Amino acid sequence: MPKKRETKTDTRRAIVDEIAELADRAVFGTISETYRTCGRASCSCHTTGPKHGPHMYISYRGEGKTTGYYVPVAAQEEVRAGVAAWQAVQQRLRELAELNRQAIITRAKDARGK
Repeated sequence: MPKKRETKTDTRRAIVDEIAELADRAVFGTISETYRTCGRASCSCHTTGPKHGPHMYISYRGEGKTTGYYVPVAAQEEVRAGVAAWQAVQQRLRELAELNRQAIITRAKDARGK
């Protein structure tokens, strides 16, 4: 049986469906990791030893200022996946916007030609 040719409507529906699926786990922000010294004055992290970490943080811009929060170790894998999902949502929205642009131009040309 021949394979059905995908239409622009099918492509658009697939993108919207993927955006909806990604939105369930998307996390907005940028991941950073820091290493810090502790509060014990005798700890080697204050001199020659390695600092403690990495400690994961998410930073984001909201309400005109950059803010962020600490990510507990138990949540780091899920947060990493969430940030990747957010980036994928942004890419898929760009693709959807391009399809929308093409559809608007096509409709305008068709209306002009009538």
